[in-house]
Amino acid sequence: MKVSVILPVYNVANYLDDCMESLARQTLPAYEIIAVDDGSKDGSRKVLKKWAARLPQLKVIRQKHSGAPGGPRNKGLALATGDYIHFLDPDDYIDHGFYGSSFACIRKHDPDIVVTNRYKFNSRQKWQVYTFKLLGLFEESRLTNLYETKNLIHNLGPANKIFKRDFLTRNVLRFLEGCRFEDVHFITCCLYLAKKVFIHCGTHYHWRKRESLRNLSITQKNFMFRAVADRVEIDRFLMAQGLLGHRYIKDIRAILDFTRYASNLYRYLPHARRRFFPLVNHYLQDIDERAFDYVPEPELVRARYFFLRNGMPFEFAATASVSRGYLPVTPDGYFDFRAFKGKHAFDHLLPDSVRVPPGLQPEKAELLAGDLCNRALSLKGFGQIGYVPPRSKQDAGITVILQNRTTKEERRIPAVIRLLPQRKMRFVAAVDVALLADWLALQQTADLFLEIRAGTLLKKLRLHADPHAKLGNYGRCGKLTVTKYGNVSIVPAAVEQRKRA
Repeated sequence: MKVSVILPVYNVANYLDDCMESLARQTLPAYEIIAVDDGSKDGSRKVLKKWAARLPQLKVIRQKHSGAPGGPRNKGLALATGDYIHFLDPDDYIDHGFYGSSFACIRKHDPDIVVTNRYKFNSRQKWQVYTFKLLGLFEESRLTNLYETKNLIHNLGPANKIFKRDFLTRNVLRFLEGCRFEDVHFITCCLYLAKKVFIHCGTHYHWRKRESLRNLSITQKNFMFRAVADRVEIDRFLMAQGLLGHRYIKDIRAILDFTRYASNLYRYLPHARRRFFPLVNHYLQDIDERAFDYVPEPELVRARYFFLRNGMPFEFAATASVSRGYLPVTPDGYFDFRAFKGKHAFDHLLPDSVRVPPGLQPEKAELLAGDLCNRALSLKGFGQIGYVPPRSKQDAGITVILQNRTTKEERRIPAVIRLLPQRKMRFVAAVDVALLADWLALQQTADLFLEIRAGTLLKKLRLHADPHAKLGNYGRCGKLTVTKYGNVSIVPAAVEQRKRA
């Protein structure tokens, strides 16, 4: 069995070596590698020339810039002669056993498509795709299809899939050209027509999240209005194939995509922002509500869909952004939607309440200034608990906690607080150094925490130094310091002297 690898190359010189190295080290080498240089201007051509000297199966095709990967992928597909096709993105890389283990599955099951597991990565870390993890898409390897495993619709990138070439040519499956998100149309059509799809958990595709704002990938540009305007409808395809009864599977992804785009609404230019709701609502007007049974976090998605369909950007942003919008929140951390009931369309989809997502507005315990002298430790900063603001000064509180790093013993000092309009609590605290004298005399470090209260919620957080925090040390007993993780501690004087020595 032979695999043809197709790479649409455009301005990826900084990443191309990693991709080509992963191809060169495959335990089962690719039969041919077709790189279509789509008018790169950054040195990608030189990188390809270098690798063509090393890999005899690499063919480089050059053309004028077409504006999107669909054209280069179609050109590569027309030239490919292998039994199987892999559309690899040139800024990513694959495991060394990617083709070897995949073809073992192909020999056994003969699927139309193999779908491999996928990780995201950048220069600092690697992580699982959140939606895949939430839905358990890659918990086990298995033979299936879209109608049995509707969660496949959440995986619409072509690069972590291997296609039988006969399946693509027999069904005349091609990428739309000149469209920004042509892969959504292509993979959706493929999944609808594939009778056998093998989910392969034994190998991984590594999807790069680019960190340079000057060279984001197309997938990362969902804040651009064109990313919404270029989404294509596939109803005509479903009608031609007699599949309109299953359009709700496509709607699963449409609901998620447009609610995700709406979360970036305030990053659009003003004219695009005005066009957003009419355009999206035109697309969503015939949504099959069965789709809501297959979305991750269905109650939160339904709430966002409600605000999207009713053109309520301020309220939508409150469920998706830490910097825009605000909604009523119950003391135990739930958005309270009861006031919207009976006043808007689609309110049958709106739950009474939804838990505030944990990462929407993280808890904070920040030190802005601190001084340590022979008599007292003084601290100034602010704290907050997630999205939940205190309703009044009586509803709020901050306690400074000194914790002995060795024994874990705690000593607590109430702080004076002032409520700020940004839903934070400013605090000031004065600590008698006598509380620390015995620890410091025993050369024991004290770590600083805040216990923050907002209504019925109570959280203990490590006190973290603001990047511009001002620290003053004027005593002989110890020193106010910041750890390598940015946390605030008090180190005994003798320990500090040993570090200097």
